[in-house]
Amino acid sequence: MSIKDSVIGVLKNLPGKKINRKVVCIYIDDFGSIRIKNKQAYSNLKHAGLDMDSNRYARYDTLASTEDLQMIFDVLTSVKDQYGHPACFTPYVNIANPNFDEIRANGFQQYVREPFTETLKRYGSSHEGVYTLWKQGINNDIFYPAYHGTEHINVKRFMERLQANHRSTMLGFDNESVCVPRFKSESSFNKDSVVFYIEKTEENELLREDIRVGMKMFEELLGYRPKQFTPGAGCYSPLLHKALKEEGVEYINVQRFYPYPLGDGKFRRKFLYNGKMNEVGQKYIIRNCVFETFFDNCRRNDCAVVNCLKNIEFAFMMKAPAIISTHRVNYVGSIESSHRNYSLAQLKLLLSEIVKRWPDVEFMNGDQMVELL
Repeated sequence: MSIKDSVIGVLKNLPGKKINRKVVCIYIDDFGSIRIKNKQAYSNLKHAGLDMDSNRYARYDTLASTEDLQMIFDVLTSVKDQYGHPACFTPYVNIANPNFDEIRANGFQQYVREPFTETLKRYGSSHEGVYTLWKQGINNDIFYPAYHGTEHINVKRFMERLQANHRSTMLGFDNESVCVPRFKSESSFNKDSVVFYIEKTEENELLREDIRVGMKMFEELLGYRPKQFTPGAGCYSPLLHKALKEEGVEYINVQRFYPYPLGDGKFRRKFLYNGKMNEVGQKYIIRNCVFETFFDNCRRNDCAVVNCLKNIEFAFMMKAPAIISTHRVNYVGSIESSHRNYSLAQLKLLLSEIVKRWPDVEFMNGDQMVELL
């Protein structure tokens, strides 16, 4: 690692709450949400002319299967910290998805959602154990979900494109897939997966209702109200803080130097750090370690383990918890099993190295970590 990277590693851990314990918390985004339905949908979309192989989300990302979760849990429980606790994922989850049948039935005039448990039924026997495994993971403290938005699409823009018969959006819809690549010849739409992006301030009113619905659905399905929130695709307006607070969110996970969309083309940029408080009393949580086994262009990241260990070293050096950022796309194998298998082997190597280098490490879920802070 270069001198510049070392300086950055120290500086980014300088502000914020400090602890005298070596805590590792792993945040992983996107569980529960759909992207590309399955291998057949991937093949259909590619055959139709969409570039499905230049972006990891189009190439690999899909709803985690029973096999995926069993393999993930096997890796997490393969290591133990000084107190005998296994490693734990804190997944930021989307609790609902589009109900394609109902949206089509109403002529694309009204958005209809379904809980992710209903989505699982559409995916057949390969996913029938997923909901049970989520609950087992919660009980065993190896999979403790937080809130990522009700679904991982921008509902307003999704419906506008369907109503406009936007070609690639419709093709994705026909394959029960979302946020697919665009045809080169068609007009470009941005922010399709950016759940809370707004162009006008009044759009926040619909998002407030989505938060209320999503948090209620989360509690009904998983048995508790999540205290933590990170926006899908990392963007949201601060005008939603009050609504999030009213629904039980006490901690917000965002980037360190963050541009909030205020609507009407206006943005507000803030510098944030662990424990900093916003105007309604919520505290920010900032990830300071990265573990992505594949780059966005689908290339393997052969330095993922080495770089993450260095990130952890800097965090511990500055008496900060090591808050690791990763994504579901690395660990799902329904479209390409070798992709998942490689990532899980790298995750196991990372976890093994952590307990080897820092025998006094403590694995925690996100809520345990923020309570300690």
